[in-house]
Amino acid sequence: MTKEKTILVTGGNRGIGLASAQLLADQGHRVAVTSRNPESFDDRILSIACDQTDSDAVEAAFEAIESELGSVEVLIANAGITRDQLLLRMSD
Repeated sequence: MTKEKTILVTGGNRGIGLASAQLLADQGHRVAVTSRNPESFDDRILSIACDQTDSDAVEAAFEAIESELGSVEVLIANAGITRDQLLLRMSD
């Protein structure tokens, strides 16, 4: 990416999501992360509490990001775990 973009990384508080967010911030992008347990780990990254299963929380997160950083241009959908690893059992 050559132009600075506003990027949202869901599940960005650890692992691949955190590494992606930090790399994108290093490249000069405006980065926000959402997670159920947000931490302020990097001044360059906006961290927002958001339960991805709650549509009202997702809407509020997008509003907060747009207010702070502008409209989200890139979404990295990294959030999600399953305890039994069976995708077929998931409802939504």
